[in-house]
Amino acid sequence: MPDRGGGGHKRLLIALAIAALLLAALTLAQAATPSPTNRYIAVDAGRDHTCTLRDSGRVHCWGNGAAELLGVPQGRYSAVSTGDWHNCAIRQEDSGIVCWGRDSNAPDGAFVDIAAGWHFACAVREDGGAIACWGTSNFGRSVLDYGQIEPPEGAFSAISAGYLHACGLRESGEIACWGRDSFGRTDAPEGVFTQVSSGTTHSCGVREGGQAVCWGMNNYGQNDAPSGVFTQVSAGAWHSCGLRETGTVECWGDDQYDQSNPSPGLYLAVSAGTRHSCALSATSTSCWGRRDERPLETIAPPPTTGVVTDISGDGGEGGTTPGTPTPTPTPTTTFTTLSAGLYHNCARRSTGTI
Repeated sequence: MPDRGGGGHKRLLIALAIAALLLAALTLAQAATPSPTNRYIAVDAGRDHTCTLRDSGRVHCWGNGAAELLGVPQGRYSAVSTGDWHNCAIRQEDSGIVCWGRDSNAPDGAFVDIAAGWHFACAVREDGGAIACWGTSNFGRSVLDYGQIEPPEGAFSAISAGYLHACGLRESGEIACWGRDSFGRTDAPEGVFTQVSSGTTHSCGVREGGQAVCWGMNNYGQNDAPSGVFTQVSAGAWHSCGLRETGTVECWGDDQYDQSNPSPGLYLAVSAGTRHSCALSATSTSCWGRRDERPLETIAPPPTTGVVTDISGDGGEGGTTPGTPTPTPTPTTTFTTLSAGLYHNCARRSTGTI
């Protein structure tokens, strides 16, 4: 029967209203889903190259290295770690590991944390917190000879890879170390810790009460941590640095290049490198020690700017080549966090750029 009372017009209005509601719901759903801004969310300083991770999942590497070291495989990642001769990242899609450069034979499985060392790497498995390590050769000698890829059993929450050894922080707060056991570098002390840092031939940790403790080779006094309360410690090549709860930095160990002679001031973070150290204050960054004569163009900055929310690094492989200490130039701007590598440094500005 024909509609003679305007029913068709009403149905049209209702259909348009429903369509408008659906469009509004779709718009709200899209707005609720955060879109990548291509900002930096992590950066890791390795031997003499650096890799960054953006919130889009893209990884970019630059610095002094071969194409196989700096050429990142296609994909999107949730974490990245730089070693001396290789890099590793965790894929977003399945939490699997991808490595490139030397020692790229990563194991299968899902992982939540990763640390690349010298010719080896270790990662914390997603299921149960067990650690898996792998590597290929150390100048022709299998890493099996040093034991870096034979981690202890148990559940871990954090891991730090050094030169020929690694240390992990158990979920209970205890530290376990493994690898080449010379100089006592794997003889971690007992107790509950909040942080661990693996250097070249020694490691350091911060106890639950804030005491800094170091172990391993002590030929320069790098294990002779001063008393007092620390919030962070960093094990370098032949020296160590710690950040006290008061904000002052104190370093100990090799001081041939003034790398253990920090600039006075109050700081937020400290990182011990090979022959230099750096620290960040609320208004500036300070570095002390030896500047290597490596050409500056071999360590270029990232191609674009972006906001960084996390930064980390390692102490490199060390070295004691004689030389004259020279001041290390630093940018004159405000930074909030810092990492010292072997031949270079990276810092996050207060604006979020690297």
